[in-house]
Amino acid sequence: DNIDNNRNTSEVTNWRAACVRPTKQIEMQVNNVRARLLTGGDIWSEAQYIVPKPAPGQLPVSALYAGGVWIGGVDRAGNIKLSGVTYRSQGYDFFAGPLDINGTTEQVQCQNWDRFFTVKGVSVRNHYNNILKSKETGTKLTCDSIPEDVRYWPGQGNPYWREKYNFNLPDQPLGAYWDDDQDGIYDPCNGDFPLIDIRGCEPDNISEAKELIPDEMVFWIYNDNGGPQSLSGPQSIQMEVQVQSFAYSTNDEINDMTFYRYKLINKANEDLVDCYFSMWIDPDLGCYQDDLIGCDVSRSLAYVYNQDAVDGSNGTACEGTNT
Repeated sequence: DNIDNNRNTSEVTNWRAACVRPTKQIEMQVNNVRARLLTGGDIWSEAQYIVPKPAPGQLPVSALYAGGVWIGGVDRAGNIKLSGVTYRSQGYDFFAGPLDINGTTEQVQCQNWDRFFTVKGVSVRNHYNNILKSKETGTKLTCDSIPEDVRYWPGQGNPYWREKYNFNLPDQPLGAYWDDDQDGIYDPCNGDFPLIDIRGCEPDNISEAKELIPDEMVFWIYNDNGGPQSLSGPQSIQMEVQVQSFAYSTNDEINDMTFYRYKLINKANEDLVDCYFSMWIDPDLGCYQDDLIGCDVSRSLAYVYNQDAVDGSNGTACEGTNT
């Protein structure tokens, strides 16, 4: 996870118009997983991380009831700062959209960014093949043939953005992409295309970049300073969180997985030291009253299991079923 400091000397202003709770949600289901994504820091609610993805008419089964991001640390003065989310009914700390250079935002900005940006791997690969063809033939790319999800990807400086959206992109790094002409501007008509951004795996050429095209990729942004925090307390970190969720459709175990990359940008005018990032997860393996959790540190693995061979009963309020 990346934690970037965007330091400035401006005074942090109060909320110009407090943002409201984000509402958008979608389901990523390009492979054998059906995973619900939400724009407010939480994911999978409620019981919507489903593996295997059920066939039409079959009942879904989810071992994860809810999940969400927790970020905490202390400033140079030793003050604790924390932002997180559990169940929205218990309060929430995150709002949709990016923060400006002063670490602030306003209601209209949050409303504009209460959305997801999804690009399909087939669209990106078709565009990639057209790029190679144009290089081989020495002809210019035909912009009108570029798929919409590629054309309107929220890459920094996208010149076609306002053709689709009625708000501006902030002038900062956003959705990751291969920058074919290395000009710092996302322009698919000049050979750029979306990809996953993994630190330490940056491609050196366009062929390596092709290997970073998943079968589906979803990008969204949220922050912890759109309004008063109702879960952890009134003091925000002024943190912007950019999320990249992606998955592959394969014939192996990766077909049962989804991946999430979080980029944290500290937009306060002070450092956050001893910063920790964690995923809060509530697993429900059938009856929620007899679940236990464990971990294998050497494998970076967490797991959930039932207390015994019978799910529920034995002092719980759930009906007993074999698992």
